[in-house]
Amino acid sequence: MYKSNTSNLKGRRGFLMTAVAAVALMGVAAPALAKDVVIGLIPKFTSDPYFVAANKGAQEAAKELGYTVEFNGPVDANVATQSDIIDKFIRRRVTAIAVSANDPTALAPAMKRAQAAGIKTITWDADVTPDARSVFLNQATFEGMGRTFADMMVRSAGTAEGDFLIVTAVLTSPNQNRWIGELKKYAAEKYPKMKFPAILPGDEDLEKSKNVTLNYLQANPNTKGVIAVTGIATPGVIEAVKQLNLVGKVAVTGLGVPSLIRSYLMDGSLKEAALWSPVDIGYGAIYLAKGEIDGTIKPESGSVDAGRLGKLKFISKDTVLLGDPFIFTKDNVDQFDF
Repeated sequence: MYKSNTSNLKGRRGFLMTAVAAVALMGVAAPALAKDVVIGLIPKFTSDPYFVAANKGAQEAAKELGYTVEFNGPVDANVATQSDIIDKFIRRRVTAIAVSANDPTALAPAMKRAQAAGIKTITWDADVTPDARSVFLNQATFEGMGRTFADMMVRSAGTAEGDFLIVTAVLTSPNQNRWIGELKKYAAEKYPKMKFPAILPGDEDLEKSKNVTLNYLQANPNTKGVIAVTGIATPGVIEAVKQLNLVGKVAVTGLGVPSLIRSYLMDGSLKEAALWSPVDIGYGAIYLAKGEIDGTIKPESGSVDAGRLGKLKFISKDTVLLGDPFIFTKDNVDQFDF
């Protein structure tokens, strides 16, 4: 009986070894152990509370999955630094890289180098060219954001006629440029008397956003409102309007991070601003990376599993939607702690 069991055990071992060899010959990789997974999470820049909150969500997902997420980005909106950080992660041989891009084309070569090294590449918040990543987690549809910006401004200004300034991040920023394009398209159809004579970069810097707004409003006193399409610019724009004693005369709206806009909502210099949960987008980005690592993301299914977020929908073959924008007002801003 003992010899028979030994024989069977040897047979089973032989079968297992043959099966493993066959799998190897077929080029099928064994799934990565969770403890060995390292994801490089790259924000546009690290000093924005929005991206700090995104990292909080990413670390939450990492804890659930047993992954390691390393958060590293430039201190300001610097494309070259983002590219350098991608290369550092490549040298580290991380499992996946998830980036919010400052420039869609300038970062593409670095992301392609990561792909060539066998590293999974995804984007979140701001995209690169589609050939440089597998999937993009979009915080809201571009059309939805464009409509939201225009409608908020009309409500805030009390008019749909006149000149309105747009303050953006950097002129190459992919998501802001798409939002602005949709904003203009929607306004042309619904509010044809709204004009947008200038788009000025605040370079993701509060003080610069304030200064470009100050200079513009002094030179263009008939401006009816300012739309800030990046959260870090909104407080700077409002401070410029306050400094010129134009509260109530020049409306401000746009993206808003609760911790940065709470006081302005309360004092009435800002009526409303839109965003989504940065905690959720960071959390969702890690689950998208998981799907790529596991090979379980299948666009034809229509959705992807994202932990506590449930199933996030594909809105195209390579883009997943986080959800609709949320509008903050003085009545609800205290419900949020980021």
